[in-house]
Amino acid sequence: MAARSPRRIFGSPFVITLATIPACATTTTPPPPAIAQPEPGRAEPAPTAEPTAGPDAPDAPPVVANPPRPVAPPPDAPAPAPATYDQRWAVMKAQSGCIAIADVECPKAVPGKPTPTCNPPPPIKYACPDGFADGETLKIVLRAGQTECMVDFGPMKCPPNTRCNPPRPRPVACPKP
Repeated sequence: MAARSPRRIFGSPFVITLATIPACATTTTPPPPAIAQPEPGRAEPAPTAEPTAGPDAPDAPPVVANPPRPVAPPPDAPAPAPATYDQRWAVMKAQSGCIAIADVECPKAVPGKPTPTCNPPPPIKYACPDGFADGETLKIVLRAGQTECMVDFGPMKCPPNTRCNPPRPRPVACPKP
């Protein structure tokens, strides 16, 4: 018989865990009710009815209930899709508040052809910006590929051979129909 070489590789251990004592089981017994002794010469009070069923019954088993599952908060509104083209509005102050009017270019009449019709959208109610004076106009633009409206300051005209410092972009709420 050939000599046996010593073992160099061992098998991984196999572990079994058993739960023998329930961890959440509790039993409580309420203290016995005190029995009142009637005083001599007084009538006994009428016995009170004790519940015979339900969670308030004296011999009812304790009710074990899990708390309700947490409710997930409602998902936030979906992010607006980026604009596919530039959209512009003019915000003006009227007697009843501010309105936003879409900047729409109607087609021009061509000589010898009938004048095309133009049906721009109606004005939209808009929250007046702080410090907005009566008769003042504010231009708002939503650029293509963007999701946030900005105040449109228009093209900057700087004197030649000087440095220009244009105003910073100012985000505002987009008008919603």
